[in-house]
Amino acid sequence: MTSYIIGAILLGIILFLWIRGNRIKKNLLTKNKELESLYQKTDKQFQIQQDYISILSQELRIPLYGIMGLTNLIAEEHPELKNDKKLKSLKFTGDYLLTLINNVLHINYLDSEKITPQNITFKLQEVTQNLVNSFSYATENSDNKLLYEFDSKIDNTLIGDPAILSQILMNLINNALRFTKNGNVTFSVNLIKTKESTCTISFKINHDGYEVSEEDQKSIYKEFINVEKAKKSYLGTGLNSKIVKRLADAMDGEVMIENNSRSGSEYAFVVDFMFPNTKSNTNDNLKKDIKSSKLNALIVDDNKLNLLVAEKMLSNENFDCTTIDNGFDAIELAKNNAYDIILMDINMPKLNGIGTTKRIREFDKKTPVIALTAVDVTQLNRQIIQAGLNDYLLKPYNKSNLMEIVQKNIENPFNN
Repeated sequence: MTSYIIGAILLGIILFLWIRGNRIKKNLLTKNKELESLYQKTDKQFQIQQDYISILSQELRIPLYGIMGLTNLIAEEHPELKNDKKLKSLKFTGDYLLTLINNVLHINYLDSEKITPQNITFKLQEVTQNLVNSFSYATENSDNKLLYEFDSKIDNTLIGDPAILSQILMNLINNALRFTKNGNVTFSVNLIKTKESTCTISFKINHDGYEVSEEDQKSIYKEFINVEKAKKSYLGTGLNSKIVKRLADAMDGEVMIENNSRSGSEYAFVVDFMFPNTKSNTNDNLKKDIKSSKLNALIVDDNKLNLLVAEKMLSNENFDCTTIDNGFDAIELAKNNAYDIILMDINMPKLNGIGTTKRIREFDKKTPVIALTAVDVTQLNRQIIQAGLNDYLLKPYNKSNLMEIVQKNIENPFNN
């Protein structure tokens, strides 16, 4: 009798646990569905936010390109205005705003693998000197001095990404100036070592103004630093360390900071660049060829200010330019005329640059077509290749960037 009672009790316990387990299982399944639904909703909202920031950044770049392009053209055509404070102010504002826009764009992609550096030929001294010049207005309106030193042992022409390099250095210089009052900020570019095909270069920024305390040093490495202190500074908030580190990693470089209570602080960015091969060093000869004969260019862009800037840049280099503001007319012009180069805006209404280029490639597979885009080009790489575009240029660009791309593709359009 006792065994029956014990068996019944055990059976009751098992039945209870089974019912209880089923209830827990059902609750867990319900919670999992709720979490999955919440995850999908959050992921969708995050994607919408990323898309919005990308579109906003693109829309900001387009008018900024016109402003910066016209500023550079004015400075080029009127050398007597080289030291004009208003022109310097305009150039500084444009350069600084571009860096802020790039920072916002890169915050958007911090957790993705979308920052892909370009490997193009550029002149390092020209890039760094222009960077220093862009800060001249800011230093003239403060009690600081920005000193510049460039190691003469560095090969001036290198291969890398001047846009990402400039963004890193502008953040670092800006931060040094923000922490300095009545002092000196020294920006020095030095050769560390060379190998057969690469060289290692350090970009150092040190300042002897206010000492950067441990607390301030930490604040440099936050997304947003002490706003109250920033309000007192002409240059506003300091660098975003996540952005700088992300950009430095994209270039396989390293950013370091050293704080010394006596001599101030020093930031350093160390990175490798490649040397151009001898076959690519033909720019000077090519420039002579371009200067000696008229070349025809078709410029396609729905923004009239951008058309004006691009046309002016190429016209000054002995090009006959035809400009058009839509893809459909561009197709007809390409069909009925011979061009040495076509500059194609990617984002146009009705028929975008990718669709336009695809149609042009149906009857013309030879003319180099260069994509002009305000969108981070890593999002368009596959589409650009499939459309038959030869190369791309990110807006806003300067004249030297444009001419390098044009020259390279006119010289050898099928091996880029």
